[in-house]
Amino acid sequence: MTHIICDHPITNTKTLVEHLQRVGVVICHDQDLSNNELVSFCKSIGECETPEAFMNPKEYPEIFKVTGKRKDDGSKIGMFGDTELGWHSNGNSRRNIDKICVTLYCKISDENTTTSFCNTSRPFYDLSEEQQEYYKDIKIRLAFVNNTVYHLDEDDPEYKLMSRYPGSIRPLVDKHPNTDLYYFYFPYHFIVKAWHKSKKIDHIKLIEELKPIIFRSKYQYHHIFKQGDLVLSDQLCTLHRRTPVYDVNRLLYRVAHDYQNTGLLHKNI
Repeated sequence: MTHIICDHPITNTKTLVEHLQRVGVVICHDQDLSNNELVSFCKSIGECETPEAFMNPKEYPEIFKVTGKRKDDGSKIGMFGDTELGWHSNGNSRRNIDKICVTLYCKISDENTTTSFCNTSRPFYDLSEEQQEYYKDIKIRLAFVNNTVYHLDEDDPEYKLMSRYPGSIRPLVDKHPNTDLYYFYFPYHFIVKAWHKSKKIDHIKLIEELKPIIFRSKYQYHHIFKQGDLVLSDQLCTLHRRTPVYDVNRLLYRVAHDYQNTGLLHKNI
């Protein structure tokens, strides 16, 4: 199973999060949420990111606007533009990733744009024990690399936001802090070095070796956002990507948060 569709309305966030952490993606259709209701729902799950950047409304700094629409002067009002986005998750170039859930709420849809999710836990459990032990002994260095997930000009406010993080070194395979299920941490566009038992290995070869293992169709779910769709994805056990946007008016509200208010407290990552 790659995803779960929840009944409307949402009544039990703890049960929803338990589903989410088990399968990686939860979809709730036909929601009718005000900005305040969206933020309150996310806060009921956990603390939200509030970077107070250009794409965060001042009155609701927890919301990130995701859109290709621009102001009359050409400046951005949202993040991620209208181009194709490669596989990624939240916080790939950060040392500490505690906001391990991303909630996306569709305000304006584009029927020609598809968002894909890939579960990165299930592939691990389909490997032999020998393969599992090999990959558990690998560490990777992650850093933001432009022109991979997508292109950003150096004067773009998103470029400044992405490039300010120093990067991190972390295990290729780790345990989810809530479920203890192993998962591949594989935002491969950000992998710039790799080591097996402290010995440096070819990270490009590693990436090409893992792609057909992780990105199999049976681990993926493909979603066309419709107005009112609320989609939650766990950022440790999934990756996501997006096809190009054809209607620049497409608008998603994105909130990144942790799980601390559900009784499913995250550990230090």
